[in-house]
Amino acid sequence: MRTIALEEHFWTPELAAAPGTGVLARAGTEELGAALDDLGDARIHDMDAAGIDVQVLSHAQPAAQALSGDDGAGPAAARRANDYLAAAIARYPSRLAGFATLPTGSPAAAADELRRAVGQLGFAGGLINSTIGTNGLFLDDPSFAPLLSAFESLDVPLYLHPAPPPAAVRTAFYDGLPPLAAAAIATNAWGWHAEAGLHALRLVASGAFDRHPGLRVIIGHCGEMIPFMLDRIDDMMPHAISGLASPVSSYFLRHFWVTTSGMFSLPPVLCALSVFGVDRVLFSVDYPFSPNARGRALLDALPLAPDDTAMVAGETAARLLGLALRGQARRAVA
Repeated sequence: MRTIALEEHFWTPELAAAPGTGVLARAGTEELGAALDDLGDARIHDMDAAGIDVQVLSHAQPAAQALSGDDGAGPAAARRANDYLAAAIARYPSRLAGFATLPTGSPAAAADELRRAVGQLGFAGGLINSTIGTNGLFLDDPSFAPLLSAFESLDVPLYLHPAPPPAAVRTAFYDGLPPLAAAAIATNAWGWHAEAGLHALRLVASGAFDRHPGLRVIIGHCGEMIPFMLDRIDDMMPHAISGLASPVSSYFLRHFWVTTSGMFSLPPVLCALSVFGVDRVLFSVDYPFSPNARGRALLDALPLAPDDTAMVAGETAARLLGLALRGQARRAVA
């Protein structure tokens, strides 16, 4: 059974967070920073120990998205980061793959970099940290149409990843709590998952998938709360309210895949499987923010038939990302 983990992270020295800031504003930052730095034998050894065959790597947030596109800083930094990752993949071509880092401060430049990363570097798609926290806009904004069109025309998925809230949201929602609790609730304990789910829902409600019918999106953390709420969303947003050609749920079940990243108990995974189906739930760990061994233990505990477990573990991801077809034409996944 081939295991492919899709939401796994690294960073470059240029775009790494300073000690005590960003993703390093937590305990154990020295070990975390070292793991993000490592694209060599130590990473591969950790994968081997947990039975992870392939990691699809993406740059830890905010990467080049925090840089302006107007002065060229973001596009240049994204290009260097993607070249850095491509060199690592070339050293371990059977073990590593990549999602492109994109300079979303300039949607046109981001589209150009996606085309380069997929066409020249062989990347499997691109990862975008939910843009309201870094660029002040959601992807349904008309300015991002060239980027969504690029994902669609290249036939590669967009991995929509959470990001910290902007200052105004943090103040309105989380002020008054103890500082450490506020930081957690604003980000990885709750807030950024709710925002990423909202972002996905906005893409549907805005008609983005009617405008881009070939667009495919991956969201992590068992669907960023969407599976639990999807029936309720359909009830509260019939055609008379949504104005969409199909029920909201049909867009999610046609255009989205969800991963198990960072979720290690059965109930949320089983909810995602029940709502999205075994062919749209993908194994992930969220390494090094979560340990490979814990992700593998969750995979081994799934109460599924062997063939279905193999689909979740890697078969669907291989088709979706074209990982089994390197150097050949990509095969679309319905």
